[in-house]
Amino acid sequence: MQKRSNAAPSKGCVYLVIDDSNRNQGITDRLKTAVGLCYLSRRSGVDFKFVHRAGFDFRDYLKPNKIDWSAEFSELPRTFEPFCYLPPYDALPEFEPGKAYLCKDFIGRNVIESSNVPDWERVWRELFWEMFTPTDRVLDALARNETPERYAVVNARFVNSLGVFEDVPLYNEPFPPETQARIIEATLAKVEECAEDFAKESDAPIVVYSDSVRFLNAAAERGFLVCNPEGIGHIMNYGVDEIVYLKTFVNLFWCARAEKIYSILHVDGVPEKSLYKTQFPRYAAIIGDKPFVRV
Repeated sequence: MQKRSNAAPSKGCVYLVIDDSNRNQGITDRLKTAVGLCYLSRRSGVDFKFVHRAGFDFRDYLKPNKIDWSAEFSELPRTFEPFCYLPPYDALPEFEPGKAYLCKDFIGRNVIESSNVPDWERVWRELFWEMFTPTDRVLDALARNETPERYAVVNARFVNSLGVFEDVPLYNEPFPPETQARIIEATLAKVEECAEDFAKESDAPIVVYSDSVRFLNAAAERGFLVCNPEGIGHIMNYGVDEIVYLKTFVNLFWCARAEKIYSILHVDGVPEKSLYKTQFPRYAAIIGDKPFVRV
């Protein structure tokens, strides 16, 4: 058992802790929370530290860049003010110098966006890159990606529509087989529309990216390039293999390198909640400063 520090921070500090007791959100929500809390901490002139041990150590995939947010459980103070990260706020919270704040309750929202900060995407992106840079582990895996040098990404997130993807089906349950087949066909038609749209501005191919191996196989059968389905999973689930964690971060930066990112949400002739309004490709586009289109 690790002992906590008795020392109170002289400057003041906000600690974000994500462990197995509060691992109920995906990577985008965790990044929005970390960047948001760092933004609020900077406004108040206090430090920000991030302890992530929810299935994996964050530092295995993203390491500190210009801001040293890295911390251990042993560094957490014994006395602290609890803080809940629950934007939007009517007035942005302020942190007092000399005090320690511990955040374990959070919701994955972007406080920079919800506070109407001018040019918020640029502000968020610049702070992200001040905080994080991919580790060699991620960069090596990116270098092994068998995709074209230039490409656009077309993303379709189904969650559980085509089968069980998340341990706890918070968003949707699998549809009957005949409905699943209709969803796949309709979504493939939307992929074709995205390919035709992108061809108007670039000669680079599109690559289909999805949380459904079944859909990726169907797209490949139609002649589309698809991302490698190995390691597809959700980091919120318990007991997943390490490749799922690595795949999540690799895909984040792989999407960020694309010329353009499409995210499919609106498909005609299928039930509501067939597809999910994922924020993952949107934030990959922000990180890479690339155009993003929700279709």
